[in-house]
Amino acid sequence: MEFRPITIGDYEAVRQFLAGNGWEKRVADAEKFRRMMETASRTVVAFEGERVVGFARALCDDVSNGYIGTVAVAADFRRRGVGRELARRLMGDNPEITWVLRAGRGSAEFWQKMGFTVSEIAMEKTRK
Repeated sequence: MEFRPITIGDYEAVRQFLAGNGWEKRVADAEKFRRMMETASRTVVAFEGERVVGFARALCDDVSNGYIGTVAVAADFRRRGVGRELARRLMGDNPEITWVLRAGRGSAEFWQKMGFTVSEIAMEKTRK
């Protein structure tokens, strides 16, 4: 399995992967998806051969704060360490960075195993 940052040539394959794995509303517009990728500060794509089997992206200032916006793994590759490796590569090893995320779709247990805890200080303003 290969893990690497996304390239422009990967955009459509990753967009199709995400659309097929529960993110269809967020990635329906190819132009908006392109902007999402161009403004992400960190991305990781997992490939099995030519097939995209996982993707993650984050915004990070590389000093203090990071936000994980997307982590997705193909159903037939879950529980095989792909999500853990995506997150590990995305976050890196700087212990000074505080990472935050919205743990949706029943993923809280996964994130807790990754060392995350429920926060009592996080706030959000949701989109329309």
